[in-house]
Amino acid sequence: MLAFILGISVLSGCGTERTSQSDQPDSSVLSASAETSENETDKSAEEAVQTVTDSIGRQVEIPNPVTKAVVANAYNTEIINAIDALDCVTGVDYNIYQDKESWKNRFTEDMVIGKSQKDLNYEKIIELNPEVLILTGNGTYEEAEKQLEPFGIKVIVCDAYYTDQFEKSCDLLGQIFGKQENADELKHYFIDKLDYIKTQLRDVEKKRVYFEYRTEGNTTIPGNFFYYMVEYSGADNIFKNAANVQVESEAVVSANPQYIVKVSAPDVYSSYYPPTAEENQAIKAELCQRPGWDEIDAVKNDNILLLSHYVHGGASKLVGTMYIAKFLYPELLPDLHPEQVFKDWLEKYQKLDYIEGHTYPAFSFED
Repeated sequence: MLAFILGISVLSGCGTERTSQSDQPDSSVLSASAETSENETDKSAEEAVQTVTDSIGRQVEIPNPVTKAVVANAYNTEIINAIDALDCVTGVDYNIYQDKESWKNRFTEDMVIGKSQKDLNYEKIIELNPEVLILTGNGTYEEAEKQLEPFGIKVIVCDAYYTDQFEKSCDLLGQIFGKQENADELKHYFIDKLDYIKTQLRDVEKKRVYFEYRTEGNTTIPGNFFYYMVEYSGADNIFKNAANVQVESEAVVSANPQYIVKVSAPDVYSSYYPPTAEENQAIKAELCQRPGWDEIDAVKNDNILLLSHYVHGGASKLVGTMYIAKFLYPELLPDLHPEQVFKDWLEKYQKLDYIEGHTYPAFSFED
């Protein structure tokens, strides 16, 4: 009997041990599971950040996508708005803030980060605690980087005011905010029209143009903000070889341009609301009454185009390019309709109602 009981005990013990071993997870399975979990964590961390190359070639590591940004320069803000990322903007400079109509009073005084990109309030930026500050290359990005780096706020340069940088600016801002598809659509809307202008005007003799920005003799030369706006229109800029953007009135008379394009009056800045007919007439009269200007072909033939400060600047000034090109070569650009482009820019990309009167003479949708 004792032998029988001892035999049963031994059998029971083996059975228990076998059951216990079968319940234990395989060590190789545990190792693989832990490795998978770590890989997924690493992958998630990698996807949460991105590296962008900004307008001046700096590589900046930022969240992917950015959800809180403060922005200087209206050209940057317009493209951000056009790609449907304006909800991510939590602060702007005063120049943007004061143009209330263009932003439907979206920006409040407590969101102002300084007078301009060259006069930033770093304490306010730190208080707003954005992920990034976006400004242009002619701002104070080096000082901004120095001031904001200790607080983990990254600085990105986007030169959206340069017409020749429009594509890159769209790509950069699309990547920053995770709006690549919208940015690509915006980019092609304008670049396709620019390609049409190039194709239609290939081998065409360029018409000689004097461009003036706000004050008398303030023109454009290579490297200036307005140079490519005029260049892309197919115009022959009479001061393309000048050494300074400021030229003498007599030099314009001597150059005798066929056409004149002027942006805004001296005391007027960007406004969603256009100049009145009387204001445009006064700007034109001042041009024509300058000493000796009655001998300029553009004045004698009434080939003068006035653009408001607001209308010329849309899409890194490509809206201005469309108007100038059509003004110079209407018969060669039958499929280009700049007033429709401006309407699309307002309604589709800036979420504003269309408003006429930003050019003088006016363009119809068929022009």
